[in-house]
Amino acid sequence: MLIFIYPFYKNVKSLEIVGCTRNKNFMILHIIRHGKTNQESPTDKDFDRELLEKGIKQSELLGDYVKAPADCVVYCSSARRTIQTFEIANKSWDLKHVNIVEDLYLCSRDHLLKLVFSQEHNHDLMIVGHNFGISDLASYFLEDNIELRTGEYLALEFDIDNWKEASRGLATIRDRYRPRVDL
Repeated sequence: MLIFIYPFYKNVKSLEIVGCTRNKNFMILHIIRHGKTNQESPTDKDFDRELLEKGIKQSELLGDYVKAPADCVVYCSSARRTIQTFEIANKSWDLKHVNIVEDLYLCSRDHLLKLVFSQEHNHDLMIVGHNFGISDLASYFLEDNIELRTGEYLALEFDIDNWKEASRGLATIRDRYRPRVDL
């Protein structure tokens, strides 16, 4: 099931989540940077760039590695490369609460913070996006300098009751993984 929301902060309440449970009193923010891409696109637009063979393999390995709970709520940039990354990885997860959002294409940390703070549930959250916004978001929550490389996954753990309580420096790294692909 794909739910298209544009802009995301005006329509988040429309997401239905039924019968879901929290993850051991911690809330997890799963951050994924899209896989390795071609530097050019058939349309000459950055938005339309597609994954290279390496990016496809990275996405498959992310799907195998990451243990995303079934109730995880996903926000994915609408750029071709982020959708490809998520769709390939999601073959292993089969997540159903998926939002493809135009506003996430090359957005800033502040834009991503609005997304996180707008959540009215206490389920894990996944963002599939681009630098520098996602790296800046991770850096903010960790109070550390984080730079995610292509195909990289970072799980941030919060000891909070809802996403509105997330704040600078409150996260700890629960997991970090970048698939090694040699072609």
